[in-house]
Amino acid sequence: MDSVEKKIERIVREGGEGKVYFPSDFFDCGSDKAVSKALQRLVDSEVLMRMTRGLYCFPSIDRRWGMGKLPASYDTVLQAYSERDGFKLGPSPGEAQNALGLSDQVVMNPVFTTDGPSRKIHYKEGARPIVLYHVPPKVFNYKTRIIMLTVIALNDIGKDDLWEFELDTMRGIYSGIPYSEIRDDLKYTPTWIRNLILSFYEKSNS
Repeated sequence: MDSVEKKIERIVREGGEGKVYFPSDFFDCGSDKAVSKALQRLVDSEVLMRMTRGLYCFPSIDRRWGMGKLPASYDTVLQAYSERDGFKLGPSPGEAQNALGLSDQVVMNPVFTTDGPSRKIHYKEGARPIVLYHVPPKVFNYKTRIIMLTVIALNDIGKDDLWEFELDTMRGIYSGIPYSEIRDDLKYTPTWIRNLILSFYEKSNS
């Protein structure tokens, strides 16, 4: 019969390089204590890499540049947390503004919106944490990505802080989108954003 360590090693090798794991992923391999000890032995033998407390990865190997074993990327880590904790992810306000052409600043930090609680995920020593900002869950229920981006971007800017160039940019975007494509989503947008979009189509919500 395989030891707890062998069971875990088989699972991570079958899972492939670059995948991340929580101790709870191995609940059926043994007791919590046995799993914890097995994970420590696998870290010591360099089969696994501990990224932070309670987070491990089966490292990928850089075969091109010879950089050795590489930890999982932050997007892989984030996806694992999303699947474990059951929250959805969307672009940060800055990323949404950039995608719409309202800003030319490139978002360098790992920042996302979520229907879960606002939090920071520290996933690797020396790396900037992943930052999650809570937004109303209905943001993730829009059928069209353009409405989701618009709501996230404009809510961050604010009704009274929109510049004329931003209005012109938005007007240009919506001039190429048939009203019928976004009509259903407009029912669920904040009132001031809905009225703004309607003005692009010279319509009224009265």
